[in-house]
Amino acid sequence: MSRNPLNRENYSNENLEVDEFENLDAVNDDQYSKHKPSKADTLRARRQVEAWLEERRLQRAIEDDWDV
Repeated sequence: MSRNPLNRENYSNENLEVDEFENLDAVNDDQYSKHKPSKADTLRARRQVEAWLEERRLQRAIEDDWDV
């Protein structure tokens, strides 16, 4: 017998205890900390994005020249 995923009777909360939901934490909650990238990493990423944008701009300019 297949279950209908849209049938609410299949997922009743009657069998679940409230305490079960209180203890549900993400596995890595204790190790989580915001990682702030170094200035060098930020600058490197910014330069990479600028290089990609410049490359795209140049390619579009070349394609536009060929279309004329």
